[in-house]
Amino acid sequence: MPPANWLQKSAEEIIPEFPLALEYCRFADLQLRECVGAQELYSDYLYVTPNSTTLNAHYQHLIEHMLRQGYMDESTRALEIGSNRGAFLEALRPHVTSILGVDAAANICQMAEKGGIPTICGFFSVDMAQGLIGGGRPALVIARHCLAHNEDPHVMLAGISECIDPNGVLLIENNYAVDMIANNEFDQIYHEHMFYFTLHSLQRLVHRHGLRIIDAFVSAIHGGSIVCFVSPVGSKHAVQPVVVQHLAREEGFLSEKRLHAFVDEMRRIRHDLLKLLNGIRSAGKQIMNYGATAKSATLMNFVGLTRREITACADSTLVKQGRFLPKSGIPVISEEQAFAESPDYFLLTAWNYKDELIRKVRDSGLQSVRFILPIPKVTVL
Repeated sequence: MPPANWLQKSAEEIIPEFPLALEYCRFADLQLRECVGAQELYSDYLYVTPNSTTLNAHYQHLIEHMLRQGYMDESTRALEIGSNRGAFLEALRPHVTSILGVDAAANICQMAEKGGIPTICGFFSVDMAQGLIGGGRPALVIARHCLAHNEDPHVMLAGISECIDPNGVLLIENNYAVDMIANNEFDQIYHEHMFYFTLHSLQRLVHRHGLRIIDAFVSAIHGGSIVCFVSPVGSKHAVQPVVVQHLAREEGFLSEKRLHAFVDEMRRIRHDLLKLLNGIRSAGKQIMNYGATAKSATLMNFVGLTRREITACADSTLVKQGRFLPKSGIPVISEEQAFAESPDYFLLTAWNYKDELIRKVRDSGLQSVRFILPIPKVTVL
């Protein structure tokens, strides 16, 4: 597979492909067999946190939970690793004394700084953490959808352990392996997602750095994410009963039988989606996909879709428009252009924003467009 966020500059451009193999490991649960280098993945990064009502509501939920549990207050220094354009830090700013972002993508850091979010450009490490201590230890460290994006997550955790306040809290949020398997979300598998954590594997991981999980819940965001709150061993924060309850629910879930069933469902979705799209195309109908997401690259290339089946991809992200989905060569156009062309069907490749996207289409005046959901099974709305 090509890296999912390496959008082509032309339909003819040939971009490198790398093995994409998911393995079961008794320590880490699910992980990629081979990882693409971080410099290659993030040197020209095109994922920009969307301005989404769904995401904004999620940010507020996280903030309210942390305030209610006493994990932060107005004296808190907040540090976010993998902060992207700083959307979560912007939501957090009114509730803390200071914010600081760290991100590895230079183009995204420039975007954040232009938006008024102080951001350090680079990969977070012990050396960077030591350089931050002089300005005061952060009492809140945020690592949302980035810990699993590292070939060696111990580097990031070692840096966090170095700089976090002894009574501080680390918020970790990542794709949740249990939901991914249960809901047939094979399109969550791509090169940036190097690990697919359960609470068990996260607990084993953070324990090696003098940290412990004190609180956790599962969020529907991004198709199912595990949200956990971590604090140094010996901090003032007690372990909540929900952690033990959650660990008990996970016990035995990733069985060999379950993993084989997941593979069978992947193949069934590929078969059903191809059959549906070929039937629609034979009837002379136009199909576009909605969302130039990383998930869309995995879906398109596993199923084998190209411009023969999908004429274009609608997306709101300016830096993606005018590019082409990797390998499939499907052009990315603006939402406005897609609505003006009035396709008969939208394949919702950003299915985690399903309700929001359907509302956008209906609000544009298109009332007859139908929607195809590929996950957890092929469905027409």
